[in-house]
Amino acid sequence: MRSIKNIIVLLFSVFAYLTISAQNNIDFFPDTTQQFSVSLGSNFVYGSSAINNDFLNKFIYGGKIERSHKDKVYKSLSANNRLGGDLNYEINVEIPIDTLFKKTNISLIVGIENNEHVDARFTSDFFKFTFDGNKQFAGESIDIRGTNLNYFKLQKLNLGLINYRYFDGKLAKEGISFSIIKAQESKLISINEGSIFTEEFGREIDVELDYLYQESDTAKKGISAFNGLGVSVDLFTEFILKNGGKIYLGIEDLGFVHWNSNSLKIATDSTFYYEGVVVNNIFDLNDSLVSGLSRDSIIDNLSTKNEKGAYNVAMPASVNINYTKVLNEKWKVNVGIYQKILSNYYPLISINGYYSFNPKLIGRLHLSYGGYGKLNTGLAFSKSVKNYFDIFIGTNNIEAFIASSSSYSNSGFIGLKAYF
Repeated sequence: MRSIKNIIVLLFSVFAYLTISAQNNIDFFPDTTQQFSVSLGSNFVYGSSAINNDFLNKFIYGGKIERSHKDKVYKSLSANNRLGGDLNYEINVEIPIDTLFKKTNISLIVGIENNEHVDARFTSDFFKFTFDGNKQFAGESIDIRGTNLNYFKLQKLNLGLINYRYFDGKLAKEGISFSIIKAQESKLISINEGSIFTEEFGREIDVELDYLYQESDTAKKGISAFNGLGVSVDLFTEFILKNGGKIYLGIEDLGFVHWNSNSLKIATDSTFYYEGVVVNNIFDLNDSLVSGLSRDSIIDNLSTKNEKGAYNVAMPASVNINYTKVLNEKWKVNVGIYQKILSNYYPLISINGYYSFNPKLIGRLHLSYGGYGKLNTGLAFSKSVKNYFDIFIGTNNIEAFIASSSSYSNSGFIGLKAYF
């Protein structure tokens, strides 16, 4: 139970600033000219296709999980369920380079990021077994095939270029960014085949598993840990249409991470049969129980390969396509689709409406479906202060705060962009 709780607790960037912009559409005050700037931002998102916020909040922050809470989640479960989350911090600097290639429309981007990601897929049987044990499955075999977990924490150093292009006075940008990745921590679980059978009266348990578990060096933890090295690339471009609208195309985090030779790998394709413990001395129960069943003995029985060695993991790359159209002085709209590959992520289809209260204050309404959860509704605001800096704050999940029992995602973002 503790390990599952730790996983869920973990639920809580083209360039880092642009990555937040791409997924959360925070392009409130679009750039109109090339300018030296510094951007800082943070965002989080987590959600599930089956576990509502009411259940998650009690589980993560504390509180009694009643029978009614479990039953409500059970009604939402399907054969395959998903959950996931991302937590990002970043700072980026854009430096115009007037003499580079004798062009005055190119800027250098330098930045650093801290990324934490988790995603998982699980069966309804797996969830019920985790929270209510195997008594409910007496005389039955539960299915845990296809269950998987991907977790990593890493830091990135970004270096890239942005090219500014103008069409009839309207700005469109394109760019490329390369990242060197310092890999801090990783856990990967994949159950290809799996079932657990509990004898009707609980006297025997049969476990059949074909699984793979990989973990980065367990002796090195924390922000200073250097357990691997990777690279990634981000690409984006914008097009101005004849009607004045703008199309954005972006690919982010296309790359891989190499985890070093001190990483752990446990795999199996075997059967574990358990029929209780043998008590040799009624006055010495502790020794009898411990000698017959321990963590190491379970691992030995459930693993055919237990070794150290390096492994490679592809980054959960994302693809983003959206269209923005200014309707009038007060309103503009944005529609798009965002997908994270290799991350148990459902395509996120979104629409955003931006309203200018005045030239320095903009509000945004958000509606989307997909991602890690289901329906998302959001609200955000951005304020421009004397052309010196822009600040924004918002969420794509207002429903998480007003209807936690019937909402399945939560998110928030905040950032500042200063001009010099």
